[in-house]
Amino acid sequence: MKRLLLSALVSLAVAGCAPKEVPYALNIVTSSCDPATNPFDGVQFLRVRVTGKEMEPVTAISASNPATRELKLPEIPSGQARVIEVRGYDGDPNSGARVLSMGKSLPFDVPDVVPEMLMGGSIKVNVILRKVNTFAPIVSAAAPTQCQQLRVPRAGHTATLLKDGRVFIAGGFNLKAGVAFEKKALADTEVFNPETGAFQLSKPLSITSQGAVYELPRAYHAATRLPSGQVVVWGGESYSGGSNNSASTIASIIFYDADVDDFGAVGPRTPAAITRSRHQIAVDANGKVLVVGGVNRYSSGGGVILANEVEWLDPTAGTNIYKIVDGVTLPRLEATVMPVKNGEFIAVVGGTDGTTVKSDISFFKFNGTTFAKQSTSMPPMLSGVGRRGAAGALIRDSADLVILGGYGDPTLVRPVASSEILNASAATVAPGPDIRTARGDVCAVTMGDGTVLAVGGRTSDSGNPPRSDATAVLITAGTSGGVTSIGGPNLPKARYAHTCTTLLDGTVLVTGGINELVDGTIEILQDAYIYTPTPPVD
Repeated sequence: MKRLLLSALVSLAVAGCAPKEVPYALNIVTSSCDPATNPFDGVQFLRVRVTGKEMEPVTAISASNPATRELKLPEIPSGQARVIEVRGYDGDPNSGARVLSMGKSLPFDVPDVVPEMLMGGSIKVNVILRKVNTFAPIVSAAAPTQCQQLRVPRAGHTATLLKDGRVFIAGGFNLKAGVAFEKKALADTEVFNPETGAFQLSKPLSITSQGAVYELPRAYHAATRLPSGQVVVWGGESYSGGSNNSASTIASIIFYDADVDDFGAVGPRTPAAITRSRHQIAVDANGKVLVVGGVNRYSSGGGVILANEVEWLDPTAGTNIYKIVDGVTLPRLEATVMPVKNGEFIAVVGGTDGTTVKSDISFFKFNGTTFAKQSTSMPPMLSGVGRRGAAGALIRDSADLVILGGYGDPTLVRPVASSEILNASAATVAPGPDIRTARGDVCAVTMGDGTVLAVGGRTSDSGNPPRSDATAVLITAGTSGGVTSIGGPNLPKARYAHTCTTLLDGTVLVTGGINELVDGTIEILQDAYIYTPTPPVD
């Protein structure tokens, strides 16, 4: 049973209005590079389901017979955003069998007539099957038994979902070869293509001036996708190397355009550009970008000077796109900054001012001219002393925010295992569920079904030196208002300073990070995994 459809190539007849059918070749990858995550283990039936705009879902079910490679495929009507989903079951899907594995194609359009370029050929569609409720190593459609990795080890990097479903992975740092703990900032970027399962080289972080290309390596920068589809990459830090390995903060703002695989930059700014690293970025419902907190510069004595100003961008404003929020100072490090109430407000939660851990919550709103800090009669507060290094994820269709984990000390790794729920409409905070392991620097995202996945982080056991964490937790907001958590599977390796990105199909890509052991050993990771949530019964 395990060897059926290791790479099945099937001709797919697509029904349409044209006199000729549009041919598709459906390649279903049912292998894994790790026997423990074999997506075909125990599969007895396969279900193929096609969905899309302005069409009723169509389904076909086949028994997985090892003596044949035939698979029933439903006809696909012409139209936009067609998605082919394949599920593997441990029995008959019509009799309550469990889903063991699943995979989806990226959305594709079915034309009414056969394009000239397809005459005599077919459109290739890949579906990569993965075991559910598992962090599965990535395999490609071209090499389904080989584990795919990042092109380089990296931590403190960013991973941004592009409009077409690919993921732009930029910057970060790794350790200089042969020199322990000497960081090297990266200009290297790559793009993960979930349709092929491959990591592809893209242009390094750089600007071009008078025909010359200047690379701009950076780690601990901020990045987000704009409504235009471009990715803004803001600030960060680089390292001098040598015995002191000192860090320098960066002010430049560059934009990545995936359509041309190239960068543009914000030119000279008035007032002067502000250097910052380890800051937070968020985009509101108007497409305006707010940047808060971070390190303005590192002092010679090893301390940090925090950035006081709150900055924002209007990506649609031509040359005058950069501004500072007047009259507001908000020095914060490791705050949680997220859009709330469906993007109407941007919340700044907790963090540290360098001396104390903060429990206050500030709201910023674009008023048509600028961002303004909102005044409330009873400002919401986090419980206790507050928290820094917490993760934030949206629940209840982006109306509310769950704040997970973090540290209760301004400098020491004293992690907490609690969470809190910010109701932005009522400006109130309520206790949330336990996240199982006390940790900060957690990575948390909202998956396609509305469940939050929180994974990894940095923890400390009973006063021992800090270490990376491998655990995961799944958080669900119930229809009755309650929020609950259950433990998830562990990552194969513990990590923090990693990324987690929800893909178009609702799965989560996890890349890189720092694997820190209690003896102080640090490994910068190159691996990558995809978590596939168990789908609801339909």
